[in-house]
Amino acid sequence: MEKQLLREQIERIIQEKLETTTIPTDTWKQWLAEANEQEGENLIYKQGSHVILREGRCYLLWRQNASQATVLFCNESDLSERDIEWLRMLLWMDSQTVKGVSQSVTGDEYQAALFGQWILERLQASDMQAEVPDSFSWKNKLFSTVIPFLLVTEQSHREGPSYTQLYKLLKSYFGGDLVVVPLTDKEWFFLVPEHLTSNADADEEEDNKETMEEYLTSYCHGLFELLAPQWIGESHLSVAYPTAPIHGIPAIVSRLRETIYLGRTFHIPESIHLPWELHLEHLVYSIPDEVRKQFMQRVVTKNDNFTDVETMTTLQTFFQYNCSVSETAKRLYIHRNTLLYRLDKIKQETGLDVRTFSDAVLVKLILLLYKVTK
Repeated sequence: MEKQLLREQIERIIQEKLETTTIPTDTWKQWLAEANEQEGENLIYKQGSHVILREGRCYLLWRQNASQATVLFCNESDLSERDIEWLRMLLWMDSQTVKGVSQSVTGDEYQAALFGQWILERLQASDMQAEVPDSFSWKNKLFSTVIPFLLVTEQSHREGPSYTQLYKLLKSYFGGDLVVVPLTDKEWFFLVPEHLTSNADADEEEDNKETMEEYLTSYCHGLFELLAPQWIGESHLSVAYPTAPIHGIPAIVSRLRETIYLGRTFHIPESIHLPWELHLEHLVYSIPDEVRKQFMQRVVTKNDNFTDVETMTTLQTFFQYNCSVSETAKRLYIHRNTLLYRLDKIKQETGLDVRTFSDAVLVKLILLLYKVTK
């Protein structure tokens, strides 16, 4: 970011004018060593601190060469702890700006990284309904309705997407401007304006229109098919309902993270995790560990019944296809009578007949609990 613009941004955040002075570089290094010793070498950014509190003043490292360092300063008493954390983050990230990238791209990527850091900071502080600060130049984009997505990539043998790569792919898919935010090296949060998607054609009959869940699901599947070939390895995608996120972005990210976590816990083979398909999983996961164990001890007399691969596959497929005997047999590539034999065997061993509604609900609950109670 251009230095004058960064200075103006800092002054807006702290609502104070900064003064400038020049000191020998060796003096700055000495101050830094003393600050590290005082803080127990536990500064926020291990890559080096660009903010030092000393003798009632807050000093910001602005420019530095072999002999001299230019620093900005103001009174420490004029700053809150949060202001100081922000200053450390701003200056550290400014020092990490990639050289050789065009100014416009660098500015966007800088803002995206800074926004990601702000979200993580608010999550850590449990400030879920925080309002996006005025210091972010794209705040005006967050007053309109957007669709939030969270992408988690887990490549073990190659790097994940860069900001530029991911932004170009998403823009090619949605066909317009959007906000892409890196949260961690493997976690990306992006906000797509609702007008770039379409729930249904205006002339389409009401009975044939997709529900909100259906059209969000279709976008997720299409997006995943676009992204998956680009980065080999396990990846996971989730989406939330449309919202105007000027307030509450940390809460949105938290819910999307929880959705992916629940999906990965209860539906291991799947890569797309949708919140409206995980209500029961969310309820099960919220049950305290001791209550889960007591329930399993009362209901499941033989744990072996639910560790057998054939039994687990049969039950999961049976529930996936709405307890349809014909469809389940077809999907398992077995004769209908073979499936009936398996279901009778499960009834004999557990006393539960999944062809009846009440027993089917109980067995479904047992299967979910088994995945988190071991």
